[in-house]
Amino acid sequence: MKRKILSLSLAIIMAVMPFTAFAEEIDNKTSTERDAEQNSPSEENNDKTPNVTTEPEEHNNDKTPDETKQSVFKDVAADEWYADAVNFVTARGIMNGTSGDMFGPEQSATRGMLAMIINNMEGVADKVYWSYFDVKEDAWYANAVAWCSETGVMKGYGEGKFGPEDSVTREQLVSILYRYAVYKNYSNLETNGVELLNYKDYADVSGYAGGPMQWALKNSIISGKEGNLLDPKGVASRAEIAQIIRNFMVYYNI
Repeated sequence: MKRKILSLSLAIIMAVMPFTAFAEEIDNKTSTERDAEQNSPSEENNDKTPNVTTEPEEHNNDKTPDETKQSVFKDVAADEWYADAVNFVTARGIMNGTSGDMFGPEQSATRGMLAMIINNMEGVADKVYWSYFDVKEDAWYANAVAWCSETGVMKGYGEGKFGPEDSVTREQLVSILYRYAVYKNYSNLETNGVELLNYKDYADVSGYAGGPMQWALKNSIISGKEGNLLDPKGVASRAEIAQIIRNFMVYYNI
């Protein structure tokens, strides 16, 4: 009897063991596959950086938005050295064109024009009762000349003459800007230094203009020309005036 029971138990065990081993194999396989699925990257969330194309960041420069615009003047090409300066001064109403679509960069500027430029920087609109024999009361620059004269920014030649139609030289332009900076009580008005001596024609600078020219060179308001020359008595073109006025305004954050 015991032998039969023992034989029956042994048979049951032998019969169950394959199914148990198979179940364990299936469970192990399922766990492995589950772990693999959990550890594998999905399409929505993975560690790979997407292949995104970005536009290059624009270089940070000192140009103002007005300077990067295409010039409205037919005679000012975008690649000219004075193009940015022309855009700068015309966008702010400091200088105007010689006509609707022409700037006249190679033309000279008169003392009357320069008085108006200084007047535009200052923003003066009130009439000042002061004049010269050679400045007509109804001239378009009359009020500007009167204001510049009253403040000492621009001076006449004596004997009641201003010379409004005379051309402006480079040293005259710098001297007038220096006097305007003094009038405004701007900083960095020192005229000491040796920058002036670096130019071949430094001895051509007039005595009254030596200090202002040194100040302008030291603060990068004016620069020399080809051949290491300052050309102080050379007539300033409208392009040069635009560039120097732009340098002055940027330096003093006007």
